[in-house]
Amino acid sequence: MFLAIRQRRNDVSLDFPQRTVPYCSQIEHGNPMTAPPANKTASPYKDIRAVARAFDLLEAAGDLGWAKVGELAAYTGIDRGTLYRLIHTLEMKGYLVRRAEDGAVSLTERILQLGDGVRHEDVATQIMSQAMRELTEQVMWPSDFATPTAGRMVIQASSHKYSPVSVHRRLVGKTRPILRSALGLAYLGSLGRADLERTLDVVRRIGTLDAQEIAILANIDRRLEDVHMRGYAFSVGLVEDNISAIALPVRLGRKPIGAVNIAFFRSAMSPADAASTCLKPLRECIARAEAAMQTQTQTRTRF
Repeated sequence: MFLAIRQRRNDVSLDFPQRTVPYCSQIEHGNPMTAPPANKTASPYKDIRAVARAFDLLEAAGDLGWAKVGELAAYTGIDRGTLYRLIHTLEMKGYLVRRAEDGAVSLTERILQLGDGVRHEDVATQIMSQAMRELTEQVMWPSDFATPTAGRMVIQASSHKYSPVSVHRRLVGKTRPILRSALGLAYLGSLGRADLERTLDVVRRIGTLDAQEIAILANIDRRLEDVHMRGYAFSVGLVEDNISAIALPVRLGRKPIGAVNIAFFRSAMSPADAASTCLKPLRECIARAEAAMQTQTQTRTRF
C-alpha cells in the first residue's frame, strides 16, 4: 500500500497552492467535489478520514523531504491543528521524525519495512489476478498464473471461477510438473542458458521425476527449441485427458518470474486452434500486467 507513496517525487511542482487538494480535505473544507470519483466502486463502509489524512501526510513527506508544518499544510490542504496531531501520532509510531532545530519532519527508515514486506511475487500475483479475470471475460477460457518453486510450477492465481466453461475450482496452491506442463515449458523456454541449467539441476536433485519426465529431461533442449519456434508452449491431457493448455512466460523487467496459461477442452479445439484465437489476447494481457508490475517496482525502488 506504500508502493506509490513517492510516485510523484520527480514530477511534483513545489508551487503549493496549485497542488490538487486530497479528496478527504475537499470534504473537510467544503469543496464542491465532495462526491467520490465516478469509477470508484461503491462501498457500504464510510471512509475513515483520519486514516486518509495520515496517508496524505506520508505522501507529502515523501514528496517534499524535510518540510515544516506550514509547507505540509499548503501541500495537503490539511489544517495545522490536525497536522500536529497526525505528526505526533506517526512520530510515536516511528514513521516520522521531527527535527529539533526547526520542527521540520521527514519519513524514517521504518516506512521502508512496510515496502519490504511486499515481494515481487506478491505484486505480480495481485496484478495478474485482475489481468487474467479480464482475459477470461474476453476469451471465455480460464487462466492460471504459476511461478517455479522447488522444481514445480505453483499456481499463484487463477481465473477459473470467472469462466463459464471451467470444471476446476480452488487451484491456487496446486502444482504442475515443470517439464510437462505448458506453464513449466513456457517458463523454462524463457530462461537464459545459465539460469536454465541451474533450474534443471534443481529439478534433478529433487528426485521426484517420473519415467516420462526423465525422458523429457534427456531431450529438454529439443523440446524448448520447439517452444521457441512455435512461439508458445502447450500441453495436452496433463491433469485430465480432456484438458489442454497453451502458455506464455511472464517477466519482471528482463527476469522471467513465471507463466500464464489458457486452459480449454480438447474436444473444443487443438492447441494450434487455441493459439490462432487466444494467443494474441494472452500476449496483450501479459504485456499490460508486465508494464504494471514494472511501474510498481520502479515506484517502490524510488521510495
